Amino acid sequence: MEKSRIIIPGGAGFVGRNLVRVLKSENYDMKEVTVLDNDKSNLEYVKKYGVKARCVDLAEKGDWYGEFTGKEIVINLAAQISSPEDEPFYRNNVLATINVLEAAKNADAKRIIHFSSAAVLSVRKDEYARTKLEGEELVKNSGLEYCILQPSIMYGPTDTKNIGFLIDFARKVPCFPIPGHGKWPRQPIYIDNVCGLVITMMKQFPQNKVFSINGKDVIYFKDMIKIVLKQLGGFKFRVFLPVWLFKFLMISYQKLSGKEQFTADQVESLTAGEVFPEYAWWDEFGIDITGFEEGVKKMLECD
Repeated sequence: MEKSRIIIPGGAGFVGRNLVRVLKSENYDMKEVTVLDNDKSNLEYVKKYGVKARCVDLAEKGDWYGEFTGKEIVINLAAQISSPEDEPFYRNNVLATINVLEAAKNADAKRIIHFSSAAVLSVRKDEYARTKLEGEELVKNSGLEYCILQPSIMYGPTDTKNIGFLIDFARKVPCFPIPGHGKWPRQPIYIDNVCGLVITMMKQFPQNKVFSINGKDVIYFKDMIKIVLKQLGGFKFRVFLPVWLFKFLMISYQKLSGKEQFTADQVESLTAGEVFPEYAWWDEFGIDITGFEEGVKKMLECD
């Protein structure tokens, strides 16, 4: 494949870990890839693929700006997805974006692929959605050639916050609680499909465009869980609960387990019942879409 010198701020998170893996599988020259992140353990994970990795706080200006020198494409994955407090959202979705854009312009990098979120299209505007939308506007007004992606729920290997959290939870309980009637539409995307899209966009850059990136099929939450339980095997079943009780149980479980990965805001988002705009990006960019059941099976095979 064609080579570009790329830098990936926030590249040790879920999307970045998988993007690095897929780049390696596509025989990309990994010496041309630099990853910036503040998670030391995740940086160790991406280092095994041969990238240059550096631990930095993107919300703070620093000598890490120099890592952008000679880079042709910035893939900005820096994000705060969940937090019980508001301040981390502003630091990591706004301040970090300001600094990444400044570093890119100082180094004369021309292009940026910026990951936003489908949350910016939601009728619900929590702090995550608000700061991601602010980040989008910063990119649009930066003077760089940009491509902005607004993906819905992504899942795949090393996922611990979305489907990965649900799988982990399902393994530990005899029955899985479903909020309300369970007919809450989801549009999950297997992460390798998103990575394939990014690689294609690197070669065929769609200048100054915004893309709503959703799964090909709309699937109800109750059916997602049914598929997860089927793939896990054994005797497990679903139990339908009032939404307030589901929220209470999920938050209580996380406090007991010490894993704050599914916040009250995310429960509210789940039960909002929204379907994001349909757009056949897989046809435009030639991506073979992975069905949800196949994707869950692949996740379990990677455990």
